[in-house]
Amino acid sequence: MPTGASLTTAWLLALAAGSIQPALAQQAPTLPQDAPTDANGEAPSTGGDIVVTGSRIRSPNATSVSAITTVSGQEILNRGATRIEDLINTLPQAYADQGGGNRGGTVGASGTATINLRNLGNQRTLVLIDGRRLMQGDPARSAAQAADINNVPAALVDRIDVVTGGASAVYGSDAIAGVVNFVLKKNFDGFQADAQAGLFTHDNRNPIASVARAAGQPVISGQTIDGGQQSVSLTFGKNFDEGRGNVTAFASYRQIAGVGTADRDFSTCNLAAGAAGYSCSLSSTTYPAQFQLTNPTTGAVRGSYTLDSTTGNTLRTYRTSDGFSNGPTYDAQAPDKRINADIFAHYKISDAVEVYGQFMFMRDEADIRISPTGVFTVAEKINCNNPYLSASQVNLICTSVGLTPAQSATVNVSFRDALAGSRHDYTNHTSYQGVLGLRGDFASNWHYDAYAQYGRTEYDSTTINEISLAKFANALQAVNVGGQIVCASAATNPSCVPINLFAVNGITDSARAYVENTVHRTGYTQEFIASGSVSGNLGFGSPLASHPIGVAIGAEYRDEKLNFQPDSFYSSKDVAGNSGGEFPAMGSFNVKEVYGEVRVPLIEARPFFHSLSAEGGIRYSNYSTAGDTIAFKAGAEWSPVRDLRLRGSFQRAVRAPNLTELFGPQRGTTASITDPCEGTAPKATAAQCALSGVSAVQYRNIAPAAGQQSGARVGGNPDLKPEVAYTKSFGAELTPRFLRGVTIGVDYFDIKVKKLISTVAPSIILNQCIATGVACDLIVRNPATGSLVNSGYVVTTYVNAGYLQTSGIDFTATASQQLGDIFGGHLGRVDLNFGGTRTEKYAVQVLPGAPVYRCDGYFGTTCGQPIPHWRHRLLVNWTSPQGGFSVGGTWRYIGPTKNDKSSSATYLTGTYFAYDARLGATSYFDLTAAVNVGKRFTLRGGVNNLLDRDPPLTASAASTGQTSNGAFFAGMYDSLGRYVFAGVTARF
Repeated sequence: MPTGASLTTAWLLALAAGSIQPALAQQAPTLPQDAPTDANGEAPSTGGDIVVTGSRIRSPNATSVSAITTVSGQEILNRGATRIEDLINTLPQAYADQGGGNRGGTVGASGTATINLRNLGNQRTLVLIDGRRLMQGDPARSAAQAADINNVPAALVDRIDVVTGGASAVYGSDAIAGVVNFVLKKNFDGFQADAQAGLFTHDNRNPIASVARAAGQPVISGQTIDGGQQSVSLTFGKNFDEGRGNVTAFASYRQIAGVGTADRDFSTCNLAAGAAGYSCSLSSTTYPAQFQLTNPTTGAVRGSYTLDSTTGNTLRTYRTSDGFSNGPTYDAQAPDKRINADIFAHYKISDAVEVYGQFMFMRDEADIRISPTGVFTVAEKINCNNPYLSASQVNLICTSVGLTPAQSATVNVSFRDALAGSRHDYTNHTSYQGVLGLRGDFASNWHYDAYAQYGRTEYDSTTINEISLAKFANALQAVNVGGQIVCASAATNPSCVPINLFAVNGITDSARAYVENTVHRTGYTQEFIASGSVSGNLGFGSPLASHPIGVAIGAEYRDEKLNFQPDSFYSSKDVAGNSGGEFPAMGSFNVKEVYGEVRVPLIEARPFFHSLSAEGGIRYSNYSTAGDTIAFKAGAEWSPVRDLRLRGSFQRAVRAPNLTELFGPQRGTTASITDPCEGTAPKATAAQCALSGVSAVQYRNIAPAAGQQSGARVGGNPDLKPEVAYTKSFGAELTPRFLRGVTIGVDYFDIKVKKLISTVAPSIILNQCIATGVACDLIVRNPATGSLVNSGYVVTTYVNAGYLQTSGIDFTATASQQLGDIFGGHLGRVDLNFGGTRTEKYAVQVLPGAPVYRCDGYFGTTCGQPIPHWRHRLLVNWTSPQGGFSVGGTWRYIGPTKNDKSSSATYLTGTYFAYDARLGATSYFDLTAAVNVGKRFTLRGGVNNLLDRDPPLTASAASTGQTSNGAFFAGMYDSLGRYVFAGVTARF
């Protein structure tokens, strides 16, 4: 743990409480006195019972055996957050995931925003609104199928409860890493308007770009002001019939301007690490075509060439510096527009019957910019009598290997459509969710709640500036007919326009327009839930306790559907930027569940037993696809004295496979695999190769795969079984009476996910089979030759693989101190709030029996985004004596990490350069202020990343998952500079 987080000042730790409301609190949150609500959005009963997130039992002194982190809705305003994911990602338990800062690409931006607790993946974090499940957000990408928090009406959020650790016994599948519950404001009466605007300011002075600037390359420098974000929301609510009913309507509009990677010096260049340090080069911005010439008899590559700019129509040897620089062709912040419209209502007919309902609508339109499309190493036929070829090109490509003018050469062509500019994926999500329910008290100590919920997310994607591979192949076949150059297929394909790749600036606008395509994808996800529960107390309990036993029982039915429809260009693999193709996916499943909880106060108000209670819960689920599962929890709390509470729990959580994991279309593709059983002198023994399906006759007779490109099968797997996770947590909470208002918490967590649903690299599957005999059923060899090509392949669909385990310690402290009590006079109040996480372990086993490797303290090509051992945030606020003015600051700390290739663990060790060995510790400082103007207006403003710190850079981030943004990790680190914002709230 770093010195800054070692808590050397014990009183500082004891001071922590949020200025307007505690932003991180491990105790049950304090409820507003004028309009109390519980975690399910219900008004407490006349007895004052409440419900905390993580349980359905109503209790007058409800606490939780699991640590609860609470962020107030006010902090959304204080941070100037127009994207809730930006706020969530500041929590030390949360890791970056889908969001507005993701770069476009195959694993990049999706136009959604998701939550990833403990870095276990967004699919293992359950998102709730008022205790009810939020539907999935995207049918196209498995990385974005989790709930899209763009649906959350930010201005209506009262608080955000975060419970880490398994909660499947209470809420069902997906709650392996934990639950995030957005609790909305209730009984709103009046009219409120809120407007906010912000922008980024950044001084481009990163030394990494100095060499490129000195070489005259167009790298931005100096001050930039960009990335404007504006939002406006209107809320209207009315209590009626003497408070028995309420109707609240909400509407908001948000617009975010794009920021290109070319607008930041550190993201403009392609970054590479070398012995002398990082190099930053823009390479070529036009990328002339590359031609990889082959021997017509053997197929062996005999050289790679590109156009010689000094002659314009001859070829020279291709150099690395000829490569295209895609660094400045993306957006570091995608342009985005979003509309939310919601209505909430409830009416209490009697104590026994209250009807409630809600309707939520969201429309998000994102412009996801992707680098210019290209054709990469595609075998094409080039006719030797092509009129665009110069004499020297004809000789090099054809004549030198004995091809006549009537023949064609097979050439591996690479071409980047740079002049067309970036592709734009215009992605739209339209979501709506409706709830209708009844709740009430049917006895003095019993409460019921029954509701039906329907949600649907519709998806539409249109990508421009793509290339049709079929049209490109047609355009390359040019002939001279009567002095006019036309396509060889002109007679049957009159729209074809020949393309000239063989001369500098030879491509005409009409040729480029012919090969370019606009491609489409559509789809939807749909969810229906019918749920009913009863909670109350049994009227009796332990003779040593004054409170009775509390229980909750319920049943739930859930049905989910997926439909994804790419157009014919995708499904026929005719999209250059996605040459593996995309295919229709349809499927559904349903689950029937029953559950129960019990909370037993054992001892109360006795010596050494201020309170002792135990609780348990169980949920049985029957999935139409995955079969039966059981989740359970058991926990206890013990307060030997009022100042100290000890807690612990053990939970078995489950996650059923999601729709994409089940029904994603299976298809064949190629993968880079080195087969240790190929060739005349195999690296593996005959016995080892026999495990992978090689016969005695085939051994030593398997021809090496061309370019080491073997077959692989990817997609969903309808035979998947649910994941099972075991969660242990133990903690202590101290509220010392001699430090009034102080709460200090320490909690240990351990989460182990078994039968992990994931994909496994084909090379790992093959090597693991040969070494240990594990996963050999995933290898299908060509029955005739024993090779992994043609009808041979490695199955890399989703499978139930090895395990994932993480453990650590959460530290929290909150307190509030009136300065006048210390110094005298009226000096206002100081509130501090601290939350930190020490990650002790993050272990991965790819396949059962395979070696285990650790990613805690590492980042890189295998471990992905950084998993530092220590992260924290500390909030400090001062509020004036009259409460009309407040000013505060936040210190966010992210600990150092090392390149995963520096680890000695199997699958991690590798070659790296010393300059790329480490990401240093990073601290960010934020300031905020708010002032009341009269009784109706509040003005606020602030600065995040006050010192304008650049993110730490690495050459090992480029292909590490959806949060990598070229040379840095978006979301984990502030990547656009200093954010300045101002806002106003008006109440009437």
